[in-house]
Amino acid sequence: MVHSKSSLLVDIGQGLSLMLGMPKIASWKTKERPKKPKRGTFGFNSETNSLEYFNGNYWLAAPLSKE
Repeated sequence: MVHSKSSLLVDIGQGLSLMLGMPKIASWKTKERPKKPKRGTFGFNSETNSLEYFNGNYWLAAPLSKE
């Protein structure tokens, strides 16, 4: 597997590879979260440095550490 800034090259075997575009996720600050999020909304909170997921009732956060 080879990474670049805009794509991902996946070896699928037998000498074949598949080029995939890198996904982009939404980002926001806490007060800028989507106003009417749908269940499954996913993004990055730049204020808290956390990945966030809306489960249909409230936001769940997975803080990222700088290691």
